[in-house]
Amino acid sequence: MRPNIAMLADFDTTKRPRPHRMIAALRDVARLFVIAREASPEVGAQCFSFPAPESNAQTRTKEQNERIKALCDRGEFAPLIYTKERAQIPALLDSLPKLDLIIVEDIALLPFACDYKEKHTCKILVDLREFYPLEYEDKQWLEGLGKLFAHLCERYLPKADGCLCVSAPIAARYLQDFGIASILYYSLPPYHNLTPSETSAPIRLIYHGLISQERGSTNLLELAKELGQGYEIYCQVLSNRSDFLAQFIAQAAPIPNCHILPPVSLEEIIPSCNGFDIGIISLQDTSFNNKNAMPNKLFEYIQSRLCVVATPLDSIREFFAHYEVGITSSDFSASSLAHAVRSLSSAQIMAYKVRAHSYAKELSLESNAKRARQIVRDLLG
Repeated sequence: MRPNIAMLADFDTTKRPRPHRMIAALRDVARLFVIAREASPEVGAQCFSFPAPESNAQTRTKEQNERIKALCDRGEFAPLIYTKERAQIPALLDSLPKLDLIIVEDIALLPFACDYKEKHTCKILVDLREFYPLEYEDKQWLEGLGKLFAHLCERYLPKADGCLCVSAPIAARYLQDFGIASILYYSLPPYHNLTPSETSAPIRLIYHGLISQERGSTNLLELAKELGQGYEIYCQVLSNRSDFLAQFIAQAAPIPNCHILPPVSLEEIIPSCNGFDIGIISLQDTSFNNKNAMPNKLFEYIQSRLCVVATPLDSIREFFAHYEVGITSSDFSASSLAHAVRSLSSAQIMAYKVRAHSYAKELSLESNAKRARQIVRDLLG
């Protein structure tokens, strides 16, 4: 009999690669239910939606921020966990067939899984997509919501039966700070039957994904200026901050070799990038989570059969030592990233693209699905 598995997510899972791909990995071996904020339909899963909060980090008033800090200072975290928007989650969980496993994609929703587990016998698997107590590292956040996330880790993570983690250094930090061991699990995209495109002239670079001030994304604009003639950089970008996105697009406009592309769906990213030469990862080491990230775009670039050029994040350097699909710059500056790009001849770029092709099946959802299913089998006994 197929197990009943529910996923809890504080976002639309169709717009986030890790949960979306986990659903794809398990839908043929389990009855899947998704309870998510502003949920969209997922193939192979029954989906339930709860509303987004009325305000967020961008729109909160000074009074709302002061209330959050006061609650965190007093250790009164329940009002921040059990919000009115999430009030229907317990009833939704209880309405489902008895669950064998709850997969928690956001630690803020872990208390709901723990509450269900107290009433019913089930297992909990938490996906640690980052080191949550350092989601942001500015003083205001650390003294406010940072305390909430530390509380969630201290009180609720020990109640989980298993944890997945995005990178080895982040897994090590959870073990060090909270005594929580986790399984390294990459977010691998579906296999695409593509071949590497011939290297272009001029050489075409692509960056796709989120941009933000915290990620140091204006580095992409400086990279375009540094590279100049002979290189075209295309930015297929979106942002959680509309003002930052508008500013980025405005600053890109006068740069002749920098082009803005409209975002595409998750399913379209890989084929749409196949015609490029180099996939760029420009993430800065400005925070613990940035420094130790394994970005989804790394694996999407590989599946697109691109050469990858990245800033020297430790996790990516270690990955490149095993999978020779690209190079890292010597430091995090745009000039260093440009130097790394210019150091590659057309033949070398093509060689990296061919290597990416050789790893495409190994580094795919189809390969990863076997691991996901085994992890679930081991948890459920």
